[in-house]
Amino acid sequence: MVTPESFYHVALKVTDVDAAVAFYRNHLAGEVIERKRPDEDATGAENVSHAALQVGDKRLYVFDRAPYEAAGLVEDLPYGFLHFGYVVPDVAAAAADLEGDVLFVMEPTVFGDMKIAFIEGPAGERIELLEYLD
Repeated sequence: MVTPESFYHVALKVTDVDAAVAFYRNHLAGEVIERKRPDEDATGAENVSHAALQVGDKRLYVFDRAPYEAAGLVEDLPYGFLHFGYVVPDVAAAAADLEGDVLFVMEPTVFGDMKIAFIEGPAGERIELLEYLD
């Protein structure tokens, strides 16, 4: 069993990041804490438009493409719910603990300043396990 330190975020893939930001700001008092658009020469995981919003006590990320999708680590994903994320102290240890009991959508991978892995829940939902690297 893995014991997460915290529930961190929900991620959505949307057709229009600006429209999604406006919706969550106007209807759920979302506060934009980060907004990025890719540079003209961006490739892979950097070629993603996204915003992070604080909605209530949680973060909501809206992407035009998931960074791990843009990097080619998973197949193209449909619009809508991408995943929810839990912070764990050690992704590799969590993965070892879960191995054989769950389906891994993406094995542990260093991604920027994090180590992440994705597992599939019982309804097919994607769950991100994330560890911040120093």
